[in-house]
Amino acid sequence: MDLAIVDTTLITFQGEGLGVIEKGGLGIMGNEIAFVGKSDDLRGADEVIDGSGCVTMPGLIDSHAHTWLALLKGGAQDMPEIQWMKKGLEPFVNHMNKKDRIAGSKLGVLEGLRTGTTTFCEFSPEVKGYVENVYLPFGVRTVAVETLNEVVGVDARGLYELDRSIGEEGLKKADALVDEYKRSEMVYPGYGPQALDMVTIELLEEVKENAWDSKSDIHMHVAQGERERLQVEKRYGARTVKIMYDMGMLDEKLVAVHCHDTEIEEKGMLVENGVRMVGCPSSIGMIDGIVPPIHDLLSMGGEVGVGTDQAPGPGGHNMFKEMRNAALLTKIRDKDPTRLPSGDVLKLATIGGARTLGIQHLVGSLEVGKLADIITIDMLCANLTPSVFEPFHNFVATLVHSSTGKEVRDVIINGKEVMRKGEFVKIDEGHIIKDAQGRGKDLFKRGAKDWKDADGSLVKTNF
Repeated sequence: MDLAIVDTTLITFQGEGLGVIEKGGLGIMGNEIAFVGKSDDLRGADEVIDGSGCVTMPGLIDSHAHTWLALLKGGAQDMPEIQWMKKGLEPFVNHMNKKDRIAGSKLGVLEGLRTGTTTFCEFSPEVKGYVENVYLPFGVRTVAVETLNEVVGVDARGLYELDRSIGEEGLKKADALVDEYKRSEMVYPGYGPQALDMVTIELLEEVKENAWDSKSDIHMHVAQGERERLQVEKRYGARTVKIMYDMGMLDEKLVAVHCHDTEIEEKGMLVENGVRMVGCPSSIGMIDGIVPPIHDLLSMGGEVGVGTDQAPGPGGHNMFKEMRNAALLTKIRDKDPTRLPSGDVLKLATIGGARTLGIQHLVGSLEVGKLADIITIDMLCANLTPSVFEPFHNFVATLVHSSTGKEVRDVIINGKEVMRKGEFVKIDEGHIIKDAQGRGKDLFKRGAKDWKDADGSLVKTNF
């Protein structure tokens, strides 16, 4: 073995349960897991990590993120959903340059890494820039989705004006991305029409054909709130799920994000047609005041992952926070404390996320032959102590409900140590934070006039 973790508690996610192994050991050879079992049976590693007092588990999977928006953290919260994009985000986004976006993405990925995320689904325009400047240099796995958006303005009816030429240019970039990274071991490319209200039907038809031809997935915001619904009903006279069903877009190639503005029949249509879904509880709770239907879709037999979405909504990219909020908000919504138990929530952020993104054969569980994306979590912290095995594994619940994410000690991606004993091995964390702080202050200053002129509700609140 090149690297081994010994005397640890493994959560493998093998089988129907969580696959907990006490006094476990894990061995890595190259970029793959080569041994999973009892520590006493593990022999001969070049480097050994003492995992005593730690839980060792697969790295977390953030199934939907726009990390570049981390530079606008706190900039579009506590305002009505109908205003959020146009009067909250856009006045500042319109002033962002390429260096701002890269700095934001580095900041977002840095937070995710520190709190145990090893795979991000990056859903962004010009996503290749983030792959080349953030994900590959950091050594982080990514599902890279090129966002396609044709909106150029708003007409007299209040409908978005769409420009097909913008969509065609975006599609060329997505096709090139898919072609370049289709054989990559760290980057898995996909197509990302932003939402049904933001692209033409003609573009969606092209995307569907290209995705099938290239064996790639389509990631798309689907039924994501009142703003989308009003636009779609005005333009087409029907709801998003019905239109996409009639187009033949509800199939196993689609990863549908959010889905909280759906009726029970529409949820059934998504699940029955093999659509995979992503819920973003912190973001949608903050932006829409709605709890995503994660439990509903799971109970119908759907494949579901969890994502952080974007920092101006929930505040950051911490999957432990997402797990806790997914469980807690669902229990409150349904007035049922048995909904989304802790073990199921841990699966959402690991093997469930892998299945949702179509990479379950590579990551998401600790199994021999899978890629070595692994984290260790120090359980000997006040908020996670005590950690016991009898009469049940209490640490499953404490990981979901008591962890802040900062207890993550080691992060290994593709067999390489990215963080060791709480310190990044090669990433200059201080420089990234300092650069983001300076750029963030300047960006908010540049966008201040446009933000005030947009006259959103936050302008009147203005702390």
